[in-house]
Amino acid sequence: MLLVMKLSWLFLPFALAIAALLALSTLQTIPNGAQHYYMIDVGETQTVLNVWGTLHATGYPLYVMSGSALVALLRGLGVAPETAPALVSLFWHLTALGLLYAFMRRIGVRAWIAAGTLIAFAAARTVWIHGAIAEIYSLTLVFLALMLWIAVSEQPGRALWLALIGGFAVAHHRALAFAAFGLIFMVWDDLFEERRRIPLKIAACIGLALIGFLPYLYLPLRAWADALWVYGDPGTLSGFLDQFLGREADRFFGVDGFDRLIANFRMVTEVLITDVSIVGLIVGVIGLIAGTLERETRRSALMLILIGGLAYGFHVAAYTDVLSALILMALLPFAVGWAFAAERVLRLAPKGGRIGVGVGLAAYAASLIAWHQPFIRDLTADQTGLRAIDAARRIPPGAVAMIPWGVHHFAVGFARDVTGEIGGFDLVDHNADLRRLHDAGREIVTLSDTFYTFPPSWWSDRLGGRVYLRAAAPGWVEIAAEPWFSTPIDGTFETEVAPITRRLVCDAALIALDVLWYAHTAPTRDLSVFVHLIDSSGAVIAQADQRAPVYGWRPLTTWIPGEYVRDIYPLPRMPGAAVNFGLYAVLPDGGFENVLSETLPLDCP
Repeated sequence: MLLVMKLSWLFLPFALAIAALLALSTLQTIPNGAQHYYMIDVGETQTVLNVWGTLHATGYPLYVMSGSALVALLRGLGVAPETAPALVSLFWHLTALGLLYAFMRRIGVRAWIAAGTLIAFAAARTVWIHGAIAEIYSLTLVFLALMLWIAVSEQPGRALWLALIGGFAVAHHRALAFAAFGLIFMVWDDLFEERRRIPLKIAACIGLALIGFLPYLYLPLRAWADALWVYGDPGTLSGFLDQFLGREADRFFGVDGFDRLIANFRMVTEVLITDVSIVGLIVGVIGLIAGTLERETRRSALMLILIGGLAYGFHVAAYTDVLSALILMALLPFAVGWAFAAERVLRLAPKGGRIGVGVGLAAYAASLIAWHQPFIRDLTADQTGLRAIDAARRIPPGAVAMIPWGVHHFAVGFARDVTGEIGGFDLVDHNADLRRLHDAGREIVTLSDTFYTFPPSWWSDRLGGRVYLRAAAPGWVEIAAEPWFSTPIDGTFETEVAPITRRLVCDAALIALDVLWYAHTAPTRDLSVFVHLIDSSGAVIAQADQRAPVYGWRPLTTWIPGEYVRDIYPLPRMPGAAVNFGLYAVLPDGGFENVLSETLPLDCP
């Protein structure tokens, strides 16, 4: 026992070291490519913190300012721009865990139990991942833990301190407003012990809370400075209010009907179970109840129940998407409940309980680590962003690349605006004024996969008329408002559509067949395209077949007599003898009929 007391100062550094190792083992060190709900905004954050930009609503200005300063410091020390934003999250992550430890110690939890609880909490999926990726939620957890620590202090004026910190907290993330009810419950006596001073104290609290919103000045200032990566239009009053009020998230509010309520209940509960297991939830509930039975921890336990219960209840009853801020607010009380449960066991079994509690906490934390590490590692190592950057290297110089807002857009923007490894084109998202760009004579291109979400009809609506698609580069499609006509070609054609020029272009990754088709008459049927890389014996070793030209998006029956359509078919760079390509028809019986076939010898250096 004496040895434990002497070594108690080591428990927090040990727990933080374990938490740091967990986060570092899964740290985001590449431009994000994963599309899991945890990762949706990570690529945007990676860029914003490197260029002092602004984030999506509600803007999170305090996070952006502090994070941008830390990223600048880290980059000055030689840290890669892809990695620095994740290290910002790790810094806040460890700060939050340290504050949570201080909170548990302040309410009487033994040092070694607090440390074991901290490690298990750090291994919860939502907690862990936000210490390893560029996101705002580790700072959210800092504010929550700091306010809990202040609330259980005995110092006079803690209500005023909570008002000041709470203002910054709610300005950072509105979900933290739900902590107010539990915190007010905790400091009720401090607020209302002197009736004649109640109005003055409330006015002082409101004034202090409003200070926390001053960082919002950052948004219009960066917009007026024409900073890179300014989200929306915060330089105008309406645009600023869109950001401040988070109006774009309105679609997630409101649960329509009992069935949707049950579905929301299942969604939120399944996230919590995934985070800490059903055993963790049950033990947490038992621990919180046990905490209310002890005079020393009763008010703290009730405060935690209020905070976690309101966050969980609001999420289930009103918010239809997974919101990690609310999940974290629901998780933290469960974690403290584990500590309360451990303390209760030690009271009931003071002799043998220590070993049991220690082994139980260690086994539980180890199980969470083994469960969550592969999943988080897969997300942070997703190569989709890197593949998007490689594809962007082929964007035609001077073009406008429309890449929808999301992970591909963020990765390409990061490579263009932060590392500078690609460039020579303008990058816009699906909210851009495409008609204005077209009227200005700009070539507009997009990835071929974009049409699954934004089909040709969407482009027609945005450009105000019919669009004509043609390949611009491997994987890229040009969207034009006029067909491409040139000098009519006289002669006899065996097919309605014929290749006028054809060539093979090789680079380090691809063999690309570049074909210029010509429709000498209006095609009467839709044909598919086959493109085969063949060996010396004629065997197919790779293929790039499409159900229609231009990556399947330009059926022949949409062509106009005399129109030229460029088509590009990428094949993997591998040894081969020739490329065989042509047009074929799918027969009613399921068979195939080759309508046109040509072979080009492969001559890649």
